[in-house]
Amino acid sequence: LFLISGGSDRLCTLIGRKKYTSLIAMLPIASAISGNVGLQASTLTTRAISHGQVRVDNYAMWLRREIVAAFYLGIAIGVVVSSIAYCIGGFSFPFALSILVAQFIGILTAGFTGTLAPLLFTFIFKRDSGKWGGPLETAVQDVVGSFSMIVITYYIMLFFGPFELEPNDICSVS
Repeated sequence: LFLISGGSDRLCTLIGRKKYTSLIAMLPIASAISGNVGLQASTLTTRAISHGQVRVDNYAMWLRREIVAAFYLGIAIGVVVSSIAYCIGGFSFPFALSILVAQFIGILTAGFTGTLAPLLFTFIFKRDSGKWGGPLETAVQDVVGSFSMIVITYYIMLFFGPFELEPNDICSVS
């Protein structure tokens, strides 16, 4: 809804064309990293189910461990990606912070959905988790990750703004 209602234009007007272009360039990177985390969680969970390590009586413990792992990965990878964003975003702390938070949310979501999908498909729906888990995880993670990056960046930059923009960096809204 934010993007459809012109939020992308408002974000570009707020942060300028250079940071906006950098943000849009970071979207596929953040999505790819989150996607890898989610698919790895899905693969590990599917394997653990097939080898009898995860059962109905202990799936909650498995889910909690995978979420904790995603939490730490989100922080670590978020720091790395936000360091890159800090450099390409004109050494802007608010811009880097927004990327860190968005990457963290994307990874945490991916770890959760990547772990939960095989559990749901195996224990609730009695379906092949290897066949159905990946597409569900990927769809949810892509939507949440992309949406959170745009919306979180807008609100963090709005909180720290307004920013002085050079005349050639101003986005034109038609």
